[in-house]
Amino acid sequence: MKRIVVIALVVAAPWAAAQPAPGTAGSPRPADPVDPYASPRDAATPSPFPRRVGLADVTAVQGLLAVQHLDGWLLFDRDGENPIAVRLVAPDGHPTRPWFYMIPARGMPVALVHSAELRSFDHLAGTKLTYQGYRDLDKQLRAMLKGVKSVAVEYSAKAAVPSVSRVDAGTLEVIRAAGVQVRSSDTLVQFTKAIWGDAGRTAHYVAVHHIVELRREALAFVVKQLQGGTPVTEYDVQQRIVHGMAMRGLVGAPPVVAAGVNTADPYYVPSADKSAAIKRGDLIVISLAAKVDKPEGIYAVQTWCAVADQTVPEPIAKAFETASLARDQAMALIGDRARKHRPATGAEVDDVTRAFIKKAGLGDRVMHRTGHSIDNDLQGGGADLDDFEVKDSRNLTPGTGFTIGPGLYFPGQFGVRAEVSVYLAPGGPEITTPAQDEVEALKP
Repeated sequence: MKRIVVIALVVAAPWAAAQPAPGTAGSPRPADPVDPYASPRDAATPSPFPRRVGLADVTAVQGLLAVQHLDGWLLFDRDGENPIAVRLVAPDGHPTRPWFYMIPARGMPVALVHSAELRSFDHLAGTKLTYQGYRDLDKQLRAMLKGVKSVAVEYSAKAAVPSVSRVDAGTLEVIRAAGVQVRSSDTLVQFTKAIWGDAGRTAHYVAVHHIVELRREALAFVVKQLQGGTPVTEYDVQQRIVHGMAMRGLVGAPPVVAAGVNTADPYYVPSADKSAAIKRGDLIVISLAAKVDKPEGIYAVQTWCAVADQTVPEPIAKAFETASLARDQAMALIGDRARKHRPATGAEVDDVTRAFIKKAGLGDRVMHRTGHSIDNDLQGGGADLDDFEVKDSRNLTPGTGFTIGPGLYFPGQFGVRAEVSVYLAPGGPEITTPAQDEVEALKP
């Protein structure tokens, strides 16, 4: 308790002078998470959720190209350097030599691959061209691009969106030398990779169920250990969750389990040689990200804050209140735009949350973006809620998902984060993980 009293003395002062913006403290909380089991749909009824466009559906991809006035989409990879192309094209094995897959606005696709790795691309539709050396590769690529004026590539002008900027500068030079204009494939990626589809949405809700249960079990374990006077560390709790993930068929990075001052570091992850003991009175932050270990698996993400005490210290409670209200501001903007049939960009949503936090007098406590896209990858191919680390001007696309997780950090003291997973349905955003409105008192 003594440590918490010291914290209160240090951080209580800003709260006396800086409260949330007038008229926002009473903002409505987001609706409860959508019930994935409600309103069963007849098998003959078309799905109300946008479907993911697969590369095998050449006609659909060509429709996207037509809308953007592009002559083609040129997917490229070398030894796994472009995870977007690898995920979409899905070559068998792990080809290490350069390969291209061109989907033209008209006609059938063309693959250009090393002759020794041709079998890795047998499943692809269209023509297969092969090469053996760099001279042959350059000649074949020029032939592939003959008559093409513009192509989409995993490229972002001035690296504005690093998650899409995957093709190296040298390869871009080769493409441009063939007289072809290079444009970003960011919109194509949203419709072919970032959209969940029916199977993905179902798999996401399965992952949500599991991570919620794992979080509850982890906090119950902490309470039991503290009640019994048994030492327990952040790493102990993390490894218990990791084991639970494996038992439940989930995959994902080791979760964040932070206690006390370690919560003030938003990038802290405990390890066997870097872990603190969890004590009575500590703030505990658990951040989970996992998906079912299947091809259709979509990540679910949640961060939860709890205090190992009977009550939550006021500075922690106030900080979390601001973070959760900022989260609600983001949801309100996205929902309002959906009702008006107007898109919102990732940068706009990030701006709204940070503006709210700034009016609360805590703008200097923000250390990361508001959220990021989630799909088959934890860092998904859709728009990130970001105008902080980078300016993501992509529109949030119906059928995609993302996290909303504003955080506030007080170095050397504590940090809180109010993070949920969200699915953007055609009718508006759906929170898929429980939305925490106040810090949980564990009462060990």
